Amino acid sequence: MLEQMRQQSRSLIIYVLFGIVIAVFIVNFGPQSPTSCGGRGGQGALEGARVKGRLLTQQDYMYGMMMVGAQNIPPQRAKMMRLHETVMDMLIDREIMASEAERAGFRVSDEEVEDFIGESQRIIALGREQKMSFFERDGKVSYDNFRKFVQYQLGMTPRSFIEEQRREMLANRMRESLRAGVAVSPEEVKEEWIREADQANVEYLRFPVHRYESELELRSEEIARYAAANAEALKQLYDQRKAALYEKQPKQRRLRQILVKLEAEPTETDLAAAQKKADSLAARIRKGEAFAKVAKADSQDERTRARGGDLGWQRVGGTMLDPAVDAKLAAAKDGELVGPIKTPSGFVLAIAEATREGDIEFDAAKLELAEGKLREEKSRAQAKAAADAALAKSKAAPAKTLEDLYPAPEEEQETVASGPRVEETGLFSRHGSTVPGIGKAPALAKAIFALTTEAPLAGPIEELGSFIVVKLKERKEPDMAEFEKHKVGLMADAAKRKGSLVVMEWALARCREARDAKQIEVNTDLLRYEGGPEGAIQYEPCTPPQMH
Repeated sequence: MLEQMRQQSRSLIIYVLFGIVIAVFIVNFGPQSPTSCGGRGGQGALEGARVKGRLLTQQDYMYGMMMVGAQNIPPQRAKMMRLHETVMDMLIDREIMASEAERAGFRVSDEEVEDFIGESQRIIALGREQKMSFFERDGKVSYDNFRKFVQYQLGMTPRSFIEEQRREMLANRMRESLRAGVAVSPEEVKEEWIREADQANVEYLRFPVHRYESELELRSEEIARYAAANAEALKQLYDQRKAALYEKQPKQRRLRQILVKLEAEPTETDLAAAQKKADSLAARIRKGEAFAKVAKADSQDERTRARGGDLGWQRVGGTMLDPAVDAKLAAAKDGELVGPIKTPSGFVLAIAEATREGDIEFDAAKLELAEGKLREEKSRAQAKAAADAALAKSKAAPAKTLEDLYPAPEEEQETVASGPRVEETGLFSRHGSTVPGIGKAPALAKAIFALTTEAPLAGPIEELGSFIVVKLKERKEPDMAEFEKHKVGLMADAAKRKGSLVVMEWALARCREARDAKQIEVNTDLLRYEGGPEGAIQYEPCTPPQMH
């Protein structure tokens, strides 16, 4: 069969069949076809890319697309996956590797390629070996099946496919050469295994600072004292935020609101009762009662109630409020009550207390900055005090779990009044610094893996805007007998992972060298997606995938 491949791959009939293949290729992949990737017109129409002097044609690119099964992926999903860019990355990587392999003295003959395919029934697809069982007939590789796959599935001649595989084998030999120089010590494999095998499961209570901000009530004289005592720090803060918040600002208004809530599907009775309450609140304000005082006493908006309904400065025509309320406020004067207005969430009363635009000087922004900083400091102190109390409560009852001490309420509410909610991580590894349910929290992760059954509590630890108290629920210690049992396989796996990393970093460095030396050119027209926008495609070779 191998000899047949060699003879027939050079025979006249191949050139006849190649004419048929060209017709099939034009129909399936030509400029007007549904699967067309586009391209430059004229002389450059066949170019896909040029890498270190070697031309990658559109046929090379289509080979790569077929190898990853692009024809089975809907265009929208392919775009989301950045499939076209990824295929181009892989082709460039292959050419970089093959070029470096030739420079290092590696050679691969056509006969070696044919022997590899015939004996293993495999091909190499963008660096990965794939079993091709349909090459087989009666237990042997069938040249006829091979020819049909190459011509009608890939749109190539056997001769051009052999050349693709020769480049693939050269690239793989370079990768193997790089991996061969990689070694891992038993000590580093052991340390890595311990990090993976050492696991913990903890209960935790989280006290987010932002929850306490909405419940915090500040007096105007308290804010003024803070501003006077911290003038220098506030000026520095103003200077940091000036360009974004205080220069050339559009028209803004300082807003307050009162909400009388409605259920998702209110009855006529519910609507009448809410309307009556909203009307009575409006009457009190119109008689002279301060809006902020009424909001603190009767608004049902948990986020702003403690602050007298304060929504801060908001751009005219772009507030957080319902559009109907927004429109009425835009036409109202400062101090004029708007509402009650029925919205999906309830009846709203609103007021604009002041207006500003353009450049806002420090003296005009000072109290606003002072209030923000004071609120932040006080809410942080309250969150820490609540976490300290939770830790003390747990220490006083060592036999009880956090869930025993803080049972979930019947109806959970995301407010301070409902109390903290106990959560659980489940078993997780000490490898890395991510804590399940919380996120990247290095200080917390370190504290968790220092816990023991004798000392199971830690906290409060401040991470990601919260103070957190944790209690050990389960600890799974590394079993060193298991490590010794699987040591050989673990070392092989570690060497493979390290080798892959070395290859990737080495290839990326060589790619960037070639790019910076202007040795890589890409026809980005090929990378267009079906139904995509016109204009230049943003593609940068030699870039890690997540940065494209």
